[in-house]
Formats: sequence, structure tokens, C-alpha cells
Amino acid sequence: TPGGGCEAGSTADGPSYINTFQRGAQESVWETVPQPTCDAFKYGGTNGYLDLFTGDSSYAKQWKYTDAPDADARAVQAAYWADVWAKAQGKGADVSATVGKAAKMGDYLRYAMYDKYFKKIGNCVGPSTCAAGTGKDASDYLLS
Repeated sequence: TPGGGCEAGSTADGPSYINTFQRGAQESVWETVPQPTCDAFKYGGTNGYLDLFTGDSSYAKQWKYTDAPDADARAVQAAYWADVWAKAQGKGADVSATVGKAAKMGDYLRYAMYDKYFKKIGNCVGPSTCAAGTGKDASDYLLS
């Protein structure tokens, strides 16, 4: 449970997430491996699940998250239309709390417009060879 301790177990309060989109070098959705969002190297390979995806000389125990901005964008769109239709019926207050949450999620969707490593958009060979972005030069304005 995130925030409650790595591998806190089913009796811990809060949600339990599963990272289903960590990929290998090809970044193919067909090569995903379901895994916990907290990798304490207790399960999987010698280095937990990390050595399945990267070939490093050392690994750090870590929390891992993924997102699906396209699904988030569709949820924001649905909340927008719910707001439009509710207001047309004089019942905007019935959906206002949900619309507020969708607006906050929409604010976070901006991050999905940026390079995965917040590097300048251009001719990059890999994350370590590209300059860090500043302002909007790390954004390609496409939903990732």
C-alpha cells in the first residue's frame, strides 16, 4: 500500500497498486510483466523485477508507478459532458464535486505532454545524451 509501507499486506489501509506497464527495450505492450509498485527485491529475479527490463551494474529498491493518460483524458471528457448536461437540467451541483476532481486530474495530464525524462525534444540517442529541458522545450504537445 503506497504511503503505508512497502509490502504492508492486505490488512493495511489504502489502495494496493499493481504496475502492469513496465517494459523492456522494445517498449511493446505485449511484453509487459505484472509486478508490484514497490520493488524490495523480495520477488522476481536477483534484483526484483528491475533486471528483467534493464541491464545495470546496480539497482535501487524503489516505488514504481505507471499511468494511462489517454484513459484519464477520456474521464475528464466524460466529466465535462456530465457537467454540461447536468447544468442544462439545472442540476450542476449534483456533479460539481466530480467535475472538481476531473479538473485536478486534467491539470496533471499536462505532464503526459512532456518527454518521459523531461529532456529537450530533438535528436536524442538516449536519456543520458540529451540536454535537460527548460520551460516548454521538453514538451512535444502529444499525449503520451
